[in-house]
Amino acid sequence: MRSAWIVLLTTAAVLPIAANDTLATLGAGGLVPLKSSNIVMESEDLEVSVHQITVRYVFRNVSDHDIDATVAFPLPELDGGLVENEPIHLPSAQPLNFVGFRVMVDGKVVSTQVEARAFKDNREITADLLSLGMPVSPLDARIRGVFVRLSAADQNRLLRNGWMVGCSGVDDSECWPYWQVRIQYHWTQRFPAKSRVNIEHVYRPVVGGSYIIRGNDGEWSVKPYCGGADALAAIEKANALHPVAHGSDTLLLERRIQYILTTANNWSGPIRSFRLAIISDSPEDIVATCMPGVKRTAPTRYELARSNFRPDRELDVLILQAAAK
Repeated sequence: MRSAWIVLLTTAAVLPIAANDTLATLGAGGLVPLKSSNIVMESEDLEVSVHQITVRYVFRNVSDHDIDATVAFPLPELDGGLVENEPIHLPSAQPLNFVGFRVMVDGKVVSTQVEARAFKDNREITADLLSLGMPVSPLDARIRGVFVRLSAADQNRLLRNGWMVGCSGVDDSECWPYWQVRIQYHWTQRFPAKSRVNIEHVYRPVVGGSYIIRGNDGEWSVKPYCGGADALAAIEKANALHPVAHGSDTLLLERRIQYILTTANNWSGPIRSFRLAIISDSPEDIVATCMPGVKRTAPTRYELARSNFRPDRELDVLILQAAAK
């Protein structure tokens, strides 16, 4: 026999976060996590760099019947105001797939469905936007065109609620959506009884960051990522190799990546075998993370291997790279 589960996505995260695959169900108050009692995550191989995230899973259905379930993947929550005002580089211009997400099951590309929901001040406004003909993603290039064709009353509603900002009617070049969108990819997956399923997904992370100027010891940058004496010594070495020309010159660029690990706890039991690899671009890059047990195994590779792993924190990675000359 087969069990049919009607499940959708759990939570979305704030930039620059991306997340594990997970299960969820539709409750009376909205989408809520669902914990599986029959599907085990036998292994997760996670490879992280500033250019690409690759995750390879092996799941096993331990029950004696096939299970059809919806596996879901949340993209980072995207804030229209943040995109407008902060130096954020989005890997893709696609309004509903700005990280270029794709998924393979047992080596074959899977067609996914997408759900996009808009929020302002934690209140959902998806239906309001759709009723006005507005696209849900703040990245959609059609938004300004739709806005100028709306009635004056509808335009005022958008402006009054703070959903659109900078729309003067005279020069709307700075007219911009200021709501947040939570985008989630999901697909129906069959887990055959007593069998394994290999799921792999690949995407490009939204990398946050700032910079360290020459002469700065960098402690304020590395401390939140548990960077200790070794990281500070590496920054001091970089300062010595690049004597100060101007006090405001950039010495190192910060590359911050966060990956949600804890949704793995929605599957049955711990991750039987967890392997993490962080890849830097250069042996001179400085890598810091509070994830215990990560060791440098090659000039540009840092690894962690754990058995029966129950993540109790998210993965936060800082990579400091020399500024372009």
